[in-house]
Amino acid sequence: MIIEFSKELEKQDFYANGKELASIMGLDKDEAGKRVYEYPDDKRVHVATLEKPVLVTDIYRITQLEPTQRDTVFKLFESSVRHTIYDGVSIDFEQEKYPGVWGPSIDTVAFCLGLSRLDLSKIKNAIEIGAGSGFISKYLLEKLPNLKSMDLVDLNQRAEECWKDNINDPRAHFYIEDGALYMESRKTDLLICNPPYIPRPRSIDDNAYEGIGLMRFLISGAKKTLSDSGILVINYSSLSEKEAMEAISESGMTMETLVKMEVPLKVCNVLNNSEWVNYLLQRGMQSKNQNGYQYWHNIFIVALRRT
Repeated sequence: MIIEFSKELEKQDFYANGKELASIMGLDKDEAGKRVYEYPDDKRVHVATLEKPVLVTDIYRITQLEPTQRDTVFKLFESSVRHTIYDGVSIDFEQEKYPGVWGPSIDTVAFCLGLSRLDLSKIKNAIEIGAGSGFISKYLLEKLPNLKSMDLVDLNQRAEECWKDNINDPRAHFYIEDGALYMESRKTDLLICNPPYIPRPRSIDDNAYEGIGLMRFLISGAKKTLSDSGILVINYSSLSEKEAMEAISESGMTMETLVKMEVPLKVCNVLNNSEWVNYLLQRGMQSKNQNGYQYWHNIFIVALRRT
């Protein structure tokens, strides 16, 4: 299955590719009538388009498609490998192969959109903390020919497996360790992180979406970490905006908002916990029945620089 986003995130296209063309799209005979079981992975057929996507897997809006399109897209989601493309950059992601690692989400591609709006032509070295699938780092490697080194850092050993499967670039260096310890003796021109941003009392800070400790740590230490003209690109949610603004103010850095996007909260671990939901409602989460989802918040991709 291929999911491709347009540059400004105006649309999201779904394609069948490879073996799916015979097993799902009915292309199971060649011109001579001979049985065809599979095609090369780079051969694809367009299935459907969603306008103005707010999720990678938008179940509700997929159900609004014409019935054959709807059923075909759902069948494609059963494929073991998901091929995600944004701005010409792609990775193959197989969840069962990399347990505990998150594949590209809507904030991943929004983060890349934010990076594309910066002049990064003078950046020589970059670090990504909590690199996950590695998509954002791969985006930088492919878009910045003058980049000399790209360090990917994560706690999960399976993340490194995903990087090795998708990134074949001698400028990329892989580190499986605690990001805070890794940053103790580093300086960089560009520090990027798509951190957890959903606050929770007594949060479990190694959860991929829960907590705000990493965000605050990176912002507070940015001046020490960045070169004189360095940039920190990070995201936060309207649910954690108060803490983000406090940390930015204390850091003395200037902020530029690159992307602001309203998205639904679609994390079942949160939604099925009434105490957690009530806590987020008190922090400004919007409860409104909109486009098939009840709870909404904004995500922000921002760039921080020295004053």
